[in-house]
Amino acid sequence: MSNRLPHWIVLAAVFSLVQLSAFAGEWIPLFDGKTTNGWTPRAKVERFEAKNGELHLISKVNVWVTTDLKFSDFELEAEVKLPAGADEHYNSGVAFRCVGETGKPKGYQFEIDARRPSQTGGVYGIGFGGWLYPNKLTQKEFFSRTKDVFKFDAWNRLRIVCQGPRIQTFLNGQPVADMKDSQSLKGYFGIQHHGRGEVVRFRNLRVRDLGGSEAKSNCK
Repeated sequence: MSNRLPHWIVLAAVFSLVQLSAFAGEWIPLFDGKTTNGWTPRAKVERFEAKNGELHLISKVNVWVTTDLKFSDFELEAEVKLPAGADEHYNSGVAFRCVGETGKPKGYQFEIDARRPSQTGGVYGIGFGGWLYPNKLTQKEFFSRTKDVFKFDAWNRLRIVCQGPRIQTFLNGQPVADMKDSQSLKGYFGIQHHGRGEVVRFRNLRVRDLGGSEAKSNCK
């Protein structure tokens, strides 16, 4: 039996990539590699600093650190590494299209999770009803897509694409979520520490405009 994909699937994928590249703007860094400029903690943190080209976040409380920059339609890439030997309750996240000036934001979260099997790559609605993907109907599909994809004690590549109500997530190159939700169509970004101590590391955070965003870097 051939392992080749049907030609219509290949053509659809190519067409989507052509559409994306046709409208995408230049990549904009969300982190300059040297400072925490453009990022604001929403609660007390033990430490938030730039170190060795990485953002290091340590907290004993659940906290979000958010950007000044706001986007509507965008493509975001980042890398994240959880602490070595993180227990099954350890999790973090990358938030997007968030609203709210103080405290806990409302928006969407790309879940980063140390559980086995990991829930990394799922979309959680912060203030929007909890899990959006997976839900009860898509649990089996989700775990088949993410099985053995998350790398424990290593760097993981995240990618988020938002165009209108469509939200897509990718983990280490593997497609995960592909869903629609319109509770928020524009907002800022954030990174999370769930308050269990130790360092969550982020690096190579960048974003590019896919139309209608405030595409101006806040890293100076």
